[in-house]
Amino acid sequence: MTFGMFLPPKEELSQEWDVIIVGGGPGGLSAAIYASRYGLRTLVIEKETPGGKVSVSPSIENYPGFTSISGEELSRLFHEHAIKAGAKILFPEEVIRLSLRGDWKKVYTKGGKEFSARALVIATGSEDKRLGVPGEMEFYGRGVSYCAVCDGPLYKGKKVVVVGGGNTAAISTAYLSRIAREVILVHRRDRMRAEQALVERVLENPNVSFRWNSVVTEIMGDSRVNSVKIRNVKTGEEEAIDTDAVFIFIGVKPQSGLAKQAGVKVDERGFILVDYWQRTNCFAVYAVGDVTGEPMQITKAVGEGAKAATDIHDRLFGGAYGEPKVSWHVTPCIPE
Repeated sequence: MTFGMFLPPKEELSQEWDVIIVGGGPGGLSAAIYASRYGLRTLVIEKETPGGKVSVSPSIENYPGFTSISGEELSRLFHEHAIKAGAKILFPEEVIRLSLRGDWKKVYTKGGKEFSARALVIATGSEDKRLGVPGEMEFYGRGVSYCAVCDGPLYKGKKVVVVGGGNTAAISTAYLSRIAREVILVHRRDRMRAEQALVERVLENPNVSFRWNSVVTEIMGDSRVNSVKIRNVKTGEEEAIDTDAVFIFIGVKPQSGLAKQAGVKVDERGFILVDYWQRTNCFAVYAVGDVTGEPMQITKAVGEGAKAATDIHDRLFGGAYGEPKVSWHVTPCIPE
């Protein structure tokens, strides 16, 4: 996915901002749109491309206003909206360290840049979980994939295996069924946990078959994937399935390491703890989107971004209150 440059080639970014948002997915871009419309000088720093995981979704059918839209197109619209609202978006640029204890929140990037802001929004999202089985990492990029829209076209007319039972697995299975000759879905339960409309579409597809109550135990091949070994969790029976590729969609884990290192509290699974207004335990530090936990939905992330930006405007910069109300109960933001 390619976007035009967000700045003229020689324009220099200011080091000081009202709001810095780390992460350019739906939650981060929503916060950027709202903060910018409130008149706050807003910088988004995204390590890859704006849109986050949404940008590689083949089809989105549950975002209000769009009965069906590709993730790439929706990401482009989010990105353009944020730019039009007045936000600056720096990408690709990876944030490697946060300093959150003072009045000015410091952000340090891999490219050697340093920025400061009165308020920080953490929108670092989540990453795909791995199966953790033999062959998974060995064949990554050689038949093992975590992105149907990225790699699906490589397997036109071939046989592929999809692992998972949630929305992403269902959407990706439907997409791959239009490309591959045959799709086999492997799921550890006896039914999918995706939205019913998506499940029905997958179940009705003539070139999709299923291995229920089953898990992948090994991915095999020579120079590329040529088969997977699965085991039925109820009977213990094992089966080897010939396949040209394995697409894995078994959930996500939060990318909260940077925040945790800087003193932001997380739960036992690593998701950032927030209150109703998306405030963390660190003063003037907010978190939105997948990094705050379920449900992993675009609408949830967008709503959280709007709430965070509104509270930043009202509480830290005067906003609806007329005077800034700059205190809330926090625990010490102590780096690890």
